Amino acid sequence: MKYIPLYVKTSYHLLSSMCDIKRLVLKCKNIGVDTIAICDNNMYGVMEFYKECRNNNIKPIIGLEVSVDNEVILLYAKNYDGYQNLTKLTFINQDKNLDFKDLKNNINDLIIVLKSTHNYSKYKKICIDTFIGYNNIPDREEYLKVTKDILFINEVLCLEKEEIESLKYLELIKSNAKADDIDSINIDPNCYLEYYLEEDFNTLKKISDMCNIDFSFNKQLLPKYSGEVESKKFLFELCKKGLNKRLDSKVTSDYKDRLIHELNIINKMGYEDYFLVVYDFVKYCRKNNILIGSGRGSAAGSLVSYCLGITEVDPIKYDLFFERFLNPERLNLPDIDIDFDSNDRFKVVQYVMLKYGIKSVLPIITFSTLAGRQVIRDIGRIFDIDNRTLDILSKYIGINTSLKEALKIDKVKEYIERNNLKKIYNICIKLEGLKRQISVHASGIIISSLELDSYIPLEKYDDYYISGYSMEHLEDLGLLKFDFLGLKNLTLIKEVIEKIEDNIKYETIPLDDDKTYEIFRNGNTEGIFQFESIGMKNFLRKMKPNCFDDIVASIALFRPGPSDNIDLYIRRKNGEEVKYIDDSLKPILKSTY
Repeated sequence: MKYIPLYVKTSYHLLSSMCDIKRLVLKCKNIGVDTIAICDNNMYGVMEFYKECRNNNIKPIIGLEVSVDNEVILLYAKNYDGYQNLTKLTFINQDKNLDFKDLKNNINDLIIVLKSTHNYSKYKKICIDTFIGYNNIPDREEYLKVTKDILFINEVLCLEKEEIESLKYLELIKSNAKADDIDSINIDPNCYLEYYLEEDFNTLKKISDMCNIDFSFNKQLLPKYSGEVESKKFLFELCKKGLNKRLDSKVTSDYKDRLIHELNIINKMGYEDYFLVVYDFVKYCRKNNILIGSGRGSAAGSLVSYCLGITEVDPIKYDLFFERFLNPERLNLPDIDIDFDSNDRFKVVQYVMLKYGIKSVLPIITFSTLAGRQVIRDIGRIFDIDNRTLDILSKYIGINTSLKEALKIDKVKEYIERNNLKKIYNICIKLEGLKRQISVHASGIIISSLELDSYIPLEKYDDYYISGYSMEHLEDLGLLKFDFLGLKNLTLIKEVIEKIEDNIKYETIPLDDDKTYEIFRNGNTEGIFQFESIGMKNFLRKMKPNCFDDIVASIALFRPGPSDNIDLYIRRKNGEEVKYIDDSLKPILKSTY
């Protein structure tokens, strides 16, 4: 097609567009459009858009709608350097309105498209690649009197003409208005994807040919330990000292060999600084009486983590594998999840921000959507439907059930018809899944060696910044996620310890106390992390745990898949004969029957 949409606003342009990125790319592929530019007033959707285009053999162009001295203009990145200038402008715009000087200082490798001839010569002086966009023939004739560098652009807010009405309901949600206000909302009738004029296609093609952007993994963005030390040597010394302390200077060859093996892999993969960064904030916690968990997930299989005090689990004693956490064939970045007393989690994040910089340590953005129940509430409010009616309808619809699927449920269909909700339900179906607002990931933090305003968009949030990309896109760029998990159970444990007069330390609580196992055997585990559900309590009463390995096994078994083996496990634990395919498997399988 002789058409390149240069001004598509996606659903990341919050509550202003019907253009879900996956639908957008698929639609363009189906109608023969092989180049697309998104141009939101933010950069939230850039990575999802880039990946979707690449996966579908469509050329992505990264644009940004900005207001410079109160004039709306469009900017497009020619390459990665241009993209970096877009992220810088996005960052500047968090604290103030952009002015001409800001643009001039960050104009390299960018293309400007104006919406009128106003200030054309002024912009042309700082950027040779300045164009004027039109969306009707009369404007085209007028602009040609000023320059030949003109092109067709229309602001695309929906994929189909029939979706224009839905845009009005998005506007009602955004402005907290009522259905009676819908006639006052003006939306361009040509804001759908397939509206275009073929005039000046060569200019569109010229811009497309100038824009060529690639993203790749940037190892320079990985965190660097803050200190005047040689990281590999410092990590080795810390581990050596820590292992001697853990084993009371009685280090056997199996521990020594395992430590050397792990350090070789860590150094080979370039993650020594990662471990030092985690070691540093864990040390801060211990010094400041902030309770942290003993170790969670595959990181508990690391002897290095145990030596550094990051975990309290001896991986050799419990036959845990380091390779599950990190190995040379692993494509994903390492991931150490740490639990903190939920009351003090913010102190640890604050410490890391102060140490590495507010532009280098970022909580991760998340997006809440117009999910089924949410969109029913929003549209119900617009039509003044009472909350009780909406609550009952929402209860009939499962959390993970789409509104379209829910129509197959008899109760839902009957309730909609009985309460005259068909119109609002159909509106909800069309809006379901669109982005609604931003929030912050409950635990995810990225830490980098560099200030990130030149690499990803940053968003001002309260008195700090958050990443402009959601979690699933950060690792591909070379940004490492840390999970700072606030756990209320640790808060409770800390409060209990503080109330006990004897000087008890969390790390020295014994693992062989039978009165504790009696609590588990009786299923009295309310308030104990991962043991609070009714199903788990019933399992514990049948299993009758009497050692720490039983506690470990109960968590491993009580999940989809392994839970099929619970009854067999209990029978064998209580004496049923265990037959092995081969006796060589006995040392591996014996402890789990």
